[in-house]
Amino acid sequence: MIYSIKIFLEHTNLNEVKNHYDNLLGSVYSWILGDFKTAYKQNIELLRSLDIPITGNGIAIDLGAGPGSQSIPLAELGFKVIAIDFCDILLDELQKNAGDLKIKTICADITKFKDHINKQVELIVCMGDTLVHLSKKDDVEKILIDAASTLISGGSIIISIRDYHSPGPTGSNRFIPIRSSENQIFTCFLEYEDDIVRVSDILQTKKNNEWNFNVSSYNKLRLKKDWVSNVLVLNSMNIVNDFERDGMLFVHAEKL
Repeated sequence: MIYSIKIFLEHTNLNEVKNHYDNLLGSVYSWILGDFKTAYKQNIELLRSLDIPITGNGIAIDLGAGPGSQSIPLAELGFKVIAIDFCDILLDELQKNAGDLKIKTICADITKFKDHINKQVELIVCMGDTLVHLSKKDDVEKILIDAASTLISGGSIIISIRDYHSPGPTGSNRFIPIRSSENQIFTCFLEYEDDIVRVSDILQTKKNNEWNFNVSSYNKLRLKKDWVSNVLVLNSMNIVNDFERDGMLFVHAEKL
């Protein structure tokens, strides 16, 4: 059973990214990631390896849930999942992917997730490019602080960020081919600045023997894993583990 709530997005700093997802990326997001089953398998293996027990109310929040590649494994592991994302298209996919699993979906600004949570929870996950999508570090810090205060004692948070802090590609290497098929080609163009990466997604689609060209751009933050860990530690969290996997940097912390 899926429970859905839609909240109007008021946080102006996310408007550019939301418009990008609504107008270009949302409709092809799952396609560019590849097979959903592969993403699901990777995440359920990751969650099992972290061995996070359910000892209290079993509530887990998935911030930036997308099509459900984290939410669905969490639900299958026994958690009562609240999936929050600002993209209707992706939450609709999550509903289709979830079947009869008990997941509550909320379409809302993740920087205000506490407005929709009325009790403490056991687990919060925020994975993929979710945090780097935010337009400033203050927003990231707010989410981490709010997450720490929302967890029960002994509760866990799992964060992943893409490593944009390391030096990026230059010249023609800034064009990154992502995926292609007979009728669709998706490419990213990256422009590295001091604190952000300007990402231009280029979608070419073939219809009636004609190719159409669509480009949309937005910023991603260049976050450091150590900075994320430090914010958590300053808010009564203990770093259990941090590691790198497939170009993503992970932090697992527990509430003291």
